[in-house]
Amino acid sequence: MRKLGWNKSGTRAMAVLMSVSLLSACTPAASDKPSEAAEQTKDAKKMTSMKIFTEMGSWASQSTKNYGENLVFQEMEKKTGVKVDWIHPPSGQGKEQFNLMIASNDLPDVIVYDWFNVPGGAKKYVDDGVILDLTPYIEKQAPNFTKLMNENPEAKKQTMDDASKYYCLPMLRLQDSLRVTDGPQIRVDWLDKLGLKKPTTIDEWYNVLKAIKTGDPNGNGKQDEWPMTGQKFTGGNGIGNLAAAWGISYDFYIDSGQVKYGPMNPKFKEVLTFINKLFAEGLIDPDYMLNNREKQDSKVISAVSGALFAVQPSNFMRTMAESGRDPKFQMSGISWPVGPAGKAYSLSSSYTYQAVSPCVAVTKKAKNPEEIISWLDYAYGKEGNLLFNLGVENQTYTMKDGKAINTDLIEKNKDGLSSSAALGKYTMALNGWGMSQDILYHQQLMSQYGYPAAENWRTSDTSLILPRLSFTAEETQVVARSKTDVDTYALEMFDKFTTGKEPLANYDKFMQRLKDMGIDNLTKTYQAAYDRYQKRGNNK
Repeated sequence: MRKLGWNKSGTRAMAVLMSVSLLSACTPAASDKPSEAAEQTKDAKKMTSMKIFTEMGSWASQSTKNYGENLVFQEMEKKTGVKVDWIHPPSGQGKEQFNLMIASNDLPDVIVYDWFNVPGGAKKYVDDGVILDLTPYIEKQAPNFTKLMNENPEAKKQTMDDASKYYCLPMLRLQDSLRVTDGPQIRVDWLDKLGLKKPTTIDEWYNVLKAIKTGDPNGNGKQDEWPMTGQKFTGGNGIGNLAAAWGISYDFYIDSGQVKYGPMNPKFKEVLTFINKLFAEGLIDPDYMLNNREKQDSKVISAVSGALFAVQPSNFMRTMAESGRDPKFQMSGISWPVGPAGKAYSLSSSYTYQAVSPCVAVTKKAKNPEEIISWLDYAYGKEGNLLFNLGVENQTYTMKDGKAINTDLIEKNKDGLSSSAALGKYTMALNGWGMSQDILYHQQLMSQYGYPAAENWRTSDTSLILPRLSFTAEETQVVARSKTDVDTYALEMFDKFTTGKEPLANYDKFMQRLKDMGIDNLTKTYQAAYDRYQKRGNNK
């Protein structure tokens, strides 16, 4: 390492070199040689503070006023000497405060936000002079992040825009177990009572639901069960997820590289015919259209329904079995049903989203973008990964046989915080930050019921799922003009076909109406965006 003289400018350079080297030295590929980032920034002014705008995670907000009280950022200040001035909008006012901040041009150094879904796209805010294009900084200032991107090409495509530009640093969920959080599940204790096995095919689903309806598994001597419940037809809890068994979706999906709209496929009529049959025979909760999460879950907890698409079953098990309310209660995640498509497909987009919001952007008001990127990059390295996910060793966790074990500070918190709330107070894994979530944190958070469910779901085929796309200004107008109207009309018709208010004999008229609404042009728009997505990372 070249010596630096101890004059005024040399002292400043050494301080920056030490700060940046500390951050980059934690990568698996690090050596004693100073990083290229350190060499390039050694003559820059030392960064001592910065302002960060971010909503607080719901778990952290239960016990802290700002992230300055979080153990992770207290450690970061010790390591780097950088003090953060946190700007947290009041709960529920993040979008409003973001817009006011942009309108006033009173910008902090860093904005943590849902940049993947911001109206107009992050590129608009680069063009408007709000945030920086981070691409020129990433490779030199963020070796840890660059390494992860190169090792995970799908995450790289999801983080970039169609021009292969980086505008923010996202939260990464690289292991599939971190993403597979919801799917089909069923009351296994009811199956045992009725002498049935877990259904694996769509025909077995029908037979099991029929047996629940007629077999009185809740034991009250009445045929009052509505075997399957849900929230509406579409979405993660929707009964329309059964369409996966036909290898199609109720929305846009991918078929061998082609974007297609499920309801325009004649096979979707078969889906609706099957679901209509379930409804007509009393096998689906007649209130599914009106249910929210609370109402849906109450049907399960009150032993009215025993099958649904939902997040992993831990909450059900804690509420019923662990509390002693019903010690025999057993809700279990089961595989996505196989149907005419001959394969277990999933329609849950979370299974494929490796790069998610919140995402961390640097504003054009930032005086030290190089140092900020290096500071942020620390979270993606080996040492930073442990800090942001688990906290401080021997304080919040210990390591045993390669596994992390939470200390009593997390599991038996003296302030009465739940393990999730304690993790929110002392780590960032649950709060949302530019980092890579680690399976070590997740294994402890997930209960004994969550991982078996995930194991049943993670083997499903995700090739139908459309990735998160970006649209040009012209395409955005097409989507804004047509998609909402199409979705509203389609959902209305799905419910009518399901309940029999609209005869399935009118399905061709339904498809013609979709054509009249511009579904073909909308499909072409999505295809163009998907084609660009596939080229990301190759057009630098």
